[in-house]
Amino acid sequence: MATALRAPESTFDAVEELAGSGLAATELLEEAAQLIDRVVPSDGYFLAGTDPQTTLCIGVGVMRDLPEDMCQPTWDYEFMVPDYLKFADIAESGRPVADLHDATGGRPERSPRWREYGSASGFRSELRATFTVDGATWGIGQFDRLGDAPRFSEAEKEWLERVVPVIAHGLRQALTMPAPAPADRGPGLLLLDQGGSVLSATQEAVGWLGEVDGGVRCESNADFPMPFEAHAYAARVRAATATGEPREAMPARIRTRTGVWLSMHGSMLEASDQLALIIEPAKAADVAPLIVEAYGFSHRELEVTRLIARGFKTSQIAAELFLSPHTVRDHVKAVFEKVEVSSRGELVAKVFADHYAPVPHPPA
Repeated sequence: MATALRAPESTFDAVEELAGSGLAATELLEEAAQLIDRVVPSDGYFLAGTDPQTTLCIGVGVMRDLPEDMCQPTWDYEFMVPDYLKFADIAESGRPVADLHDATGGRPERSPRWREYGSASGFRSELRATFTVDGATWGIGQFDRLGDAPRFSEAEKEWLERVVPVIAHGLRQALTMPAPAPADRGPGLLLLDQGGSVLSATQEAVGWLGEVDGGVRCESNADFPMPFEAHAYAARVRAATATGEPREAMPARIRTRTGVWLSMHGSMLEASDQLALIIEPAKAADVAPLIVEAYGFSHRELEVTRLIARGFKTSQIAAELFLSPHTVRDHVKAVFEKVEVSSRGELVAKVFADHYAPVPHPPA
């Protein structure tokens, strides 16, 4: 495998154009992966969109030539075992690209995950990346090379560090696009054993997880291979329980291929090693934090936007929030600029999809 950088500047320009193209998140990542592979080739990779509050995968992504049977162990190590190059740690480090060889002093076998993963896959070098912009992580990536391939060069890592914030901008835009149709089913329930295999599932749960857009299924159960996002969240819940965090861990948000946001809640069953997962359409309160992250709203701007979505006029917003009408108009102007719209109707259509919540009427 040649490691000389091929047309890095023209490819970087192509990534910038791609990030501003308005593509859906999975399509964006599919094309971004192909562009990255021109300059930083690898023998296997995955790229996935993430929730900026939890760094959990949300159901959009692409994977090539990675071992599916290592899915559950990978996420178990990510959340349950002290190790090198955890995605959350990379996101907090201020450096979006990390090399396993560098992190382990040239001894990748010091990583518990890598001892199992490298042995099972034949990979011998790895880069991990977080797609972070303005302090929020909208995606993660992993790039692996086989034993007969050269290590990732400093030039490759420097180029990738330039690219990942650009992709993060595109992901942030893509993941706030409203769904074209409302949710069409209710909550579903999954019951998992300690190894992550599905013991039972309702029809609704099977339907929702079948619509997750990541395109990656982990073969933990031949009859019901789960998307890796569900495996990752299950590992997070088990880790939270083991460390004494609240028994019901922070809900995860995942997205279907039609753009419907789902909320996933997990809890360990009493006196059991079994885990119950509830999957249901997300409520407005579940999605609002993503809106804040995506558009950079202040708390007050989000309050104003919510009232606009409910049909409140300027005077009603002022009375509700104890502000002057002039201050409300300033907030509305700032919101319009951030969302790049010119009317309240456009704002509501762009920010709040119909399925998030019914819009109540303003006061008479």
